[in-house]
Amino acid sequence: MWRRLGREGEQTLPAALDNPDGDALFRDQEARADAEEERRRVAEREARRPVCKRCGRKFTDQRWEEITAHRTAWKAGDKAVCGTCHADDVAREEAAAEAARLQAATPPEPEHDHDQEPGKLRRLFRRRA
Repeated sequence: MWRRLGREGEQTLPAALDNPDGDALFRDQEARADAEEERRRVAEREARRPVCKRCGRKFTDQRWEEITAHRTAWKAGDKAVCGTCHADDVAREEAAAEAARLQAATPPEPEHDHDQEPGKLRRLFRRRA
C-alpha cells in the first residue's frame, strides 16, 4: 500500500501511479492560486488608492485616472481632492468668474455731490469767518 501526498488513505501502487484525477486536481489548485493572486492585487490597489484631503473619501477610478493620466492631469485641478470636491471647486470658481463679469459689465454709479447745485464748481479754498 502506498500513501500519496495530498490524498487521504492508502492506495495500491497501480492506483497511485495511474493518477486519474491529477489534472483536475492541478487545475483546481491553479484556479485557487489565481483567485488568491487576484484578491491580493485588488487589496494592494485599494491600499494605494488616494484619499481626499478635504472629505476623507477614497477617489473613484475615474478621478484617479484623471490625476494620473498624462493627457488629463494638467486640467485635473487640485490633485489631492476627490471628484466631488473638485466639482465644488470648479462650480465656486465659475460662480466667482460670473460675478466678476457681471460687476465689470455694470456701469459705475455716477457720484452726486448733494451740497452743490448741478453746474457749479466746488470751491477748493474757503474763507473762514
